[in-house]
Amino acid sequence: MSRFALITSGGGAKGAFTIGALTHMASIGISHFDIISGTSTGSLIAALVAVGRLDILRDEYTNVDNDSIITKQNIVNNLLGDKPFLFDTEPLRDLISKHITPEVFNALMQPTATTLCLTAISLQTGIPTVFSNKVLPAPASGTYKVYQVKNRDEMVLALLASSSQAGFLPPVTIGQEQFVDGGNREVIPTRVVVDLAPDEIFVMSNNPGILFPVARPYTDILNTILRAISIFIQDVRENDMKVLNDYCSASGKIFHIVEPTADLDPENPTGLRFNRQAMAGWMTQGQLRARNVLGTIMRGNGIA
Repeated sequence: MSRFALITSGGGAKGAFTIGALTHMASIGISHFDIISGTSTGSLIAALVAVGRLDILRDEYTNVDNDSIITKQNIVNNLLGDKPFLFDTEPLRDLISKHITPEVFNALMQPTATTLCLTAISLQTGIPTVFSNKVLPAPASGTYKVYQVKNRDEMVLALLASSSQAGFLPPVTIGQEQFVDGGNREVIPTRVVVDLAPDEIFVMSNNPGILFPVARPYTDILNTILRAISIFIQDVRENDMKVLNDYCSASGKIFHIVEPTADLDPENPTGLRFNRQAMAGWMTQGQLRARNVLGTIMRGNGIA
């Protein structure tokens, strides 16, 4: 029997695009996956898709705002007070705890549950760690570590860590290490999926396949930094997709990628702008894009 994998990328509020794409996929009968690998906002999506709660995600990604996710801090006080972040994430932690209930956690830990892979980066080692509800084989490549989540508190912390953009949001301590957003090394977390060797892979990316050029000059610090972040994200993304392309080329396996055709929010590459109207629009874009990319493929394969 064929094994299916889903990969959900980072992108903060732009995760609404992924929710739209998954909504279309569910409408054509594609809603169960043997493996789901997520980074950052993609980790939050992965955990609830694994238990069939796309309805919760549609509600949250159209109703949250910045105050639902982060709390503004006094930058000077944080710098002087050994707090290495600009925003606090207590609202986000509360939101994760609200939805990763004991019942949801127990469902994720069942032997027959989807294999969930949540990527975060250790500040101490710089190595990605994949937090999972299952015992995963140690990667032969040594490019990442694996950690089996033991309880609900660790699951909440793993989801928070995967979503905590370094410098903007606080690192999350798990064991003896501090963890930050998996997107620092894997915007599209392909490596663990390739090692688990599924037959068909669906990739949901909240960023377009190319970095679009900008004609205007950069004359202020903030916009220059944000443009540099966009360039960094594109470089990481290209490396991630090379891993997947190499795997599929060598094995004859299939992957499909749903991605926007243009930057969803070019002035906010971090995705830390939770605007309800914008997210509703991105969700619609995700549905339309998935329909364009996957509609004929699914019918052609006899899946839909």
